[in-house]
Amino acid sequence: MLHLILFSITVGITATLVFDLWKYATDRLRGRSGSPWGLIGRWVLGLGQGRWRLDQSRRDPPGRAETATGWIFHYAVGIAYAAMLPLFWGAGYVAAPGLWPAVIVGFGLTTLAGLCLLTPAMGGGMLARNTPNQAQRIIETLQNHAIFALALYMGARAFA
Repeated sequence: MLHLILFSITVGITATLVFDLWKYATDRLRGRSGSPWGLIGRWVLGLGQGRWRLDQSRRDPPGRAETATGWIFHYAVGIAYAAMLPLFWGAGYVAAPGLWPAVIVGFGLTTLAGLCLLTPAMGGGMLARNTPNQAQRIIETLQNHAIFALALYMGARAFA
């Protein structure tokens, strides 16, 4: 059991870090400031108060606790996705990781969760329909999550 926990933590953090480095680089190339982890932290903290959607009326910048919460949530989710690999495909996945499980979880599931859960919760609507450029948002989400899936697989291979 300890081996599976270590796998999940190591592979989840590694894949999330690769995702973040990719996103940081592509955001810089596009002239963007990066992911709004402070706002995501604000949303996460609001869940405890029964708010399922980010309060869009607030205009104050996220505080330190909100930003820290957002980052912790982001990496905890990455660890949870890594844990799904041996959970769904058995403990043998740790010793002999396959590409398709990493693609199913790291690309398919994460993309659906991002576009159908997180984006609506942040005010972007289902499948980013309330964003200024829905098609671009979906394409970038697909690209980013393909990198996460590849990093999940490569991290699992390195761990094995």
